[in-house]
Formats: sequence, C-alpha cells, structure tokens
Amino acid sequence: MKNSLQKQLKLRSYSRGYTLIEILIVVAILGVLAAIAIPSYQRSVISGTRSVAQAGLLDLANRQEQYHLDNRTYTDTLTDLGLPAAMVFDNGGNSALAMNNNQTLVASTSGDRVYFLQVNNASATAFSISAIPQTGQADDTECATFSLTSAGARTISGTAAIADCW
Repeated sequence: MKNSLQKQLKLRSYSRGYTLIEILIVVAILGVLAAIAIPSYQRSVISGTRSVAQAGLLDLANRQEQYHLDNRTYTDTLTDLGLPAAMVFDNGGNSALAMNNNQTLVASTSGDRVYFLQVNNASATAFSISAIPQTGQADDTECATFSLTSAGARTISGTAAIADCW
C-alpha cells in the first residue's frame, strides 16, 4: 500500500498542467478586460482626432481672412486660398478637401481620411466652413460636424456641448 501511495504522489508531482476551469477563468477575465478597454480606447482616438478638424478649420479661416484682405471678398473655392487643385473636389456643390490624422491633405477616396473640410458659403462680407467626419471618425456622435463662420461662431452638429468639442 505504501508503494502505491508513493507512486500516486509521484505521478501527481509530475503533472503540472492547467485544468479546463482555470483556463476558462483566465479567458473570462481577459474578455471582461477587453470589453472595457477597447471601447475606451476607441473613444480616446475619436476625441484626439477632433484636433484635426479644429486645426483645419482655423487654417481655412486664416486663409479666408488673408484672401479677404487681398480681394475685399471671401471665396467659395479652396484653390483660391492656395490649396492644391489636385486635392480639391466637389462635395455636394461645395469646394472641399480631405485630411488624414496627420493633418495632411489626402485624396477624397483615401481610406485614411478623417475629415472633409469644405466652404459652405462665401460672400463679400461673410463665410461659413465645416469639417465633416469621415471613415472611423464618423462614429463621433458627440461632436460630429464642426462649423466656423467669419464672425467666429463655432458650432457642432453632435450631442455634446460646444465647449466640450471646441
């Protein structure tokens, strides 16, 4: 009897694997962590990318003001503002261009685009420009489309307060 007990103890000391229950617990813990971390990361990326819209609109507004100083009118054509004609396209009757995360101009069909920047309207005395979210940024329901006017009025089309987006 002593020999069989020693053999069983010896066999148990050599089997050092994990049980199915232990593996399932680890998988469940990893699943819970992923369910919390992934949406939080995605919200953070969307929130961080909003600066592309803000910087792009402020750049367009500065270009519009310089154009107005030179010509005593605002323009509804982005090429008049010194932007490359190859990057400017028509977006529903508005002159527009596409930007990526690095605030670099990209083709309107590029998978890297995060915002379309466009001139909504322009006259001798006023202009209105917008940044429309694209691709993954289109999931931004809090701020959505950013708009800026020549009077400095900043608006959004999303559900958040303007101060939280601008």
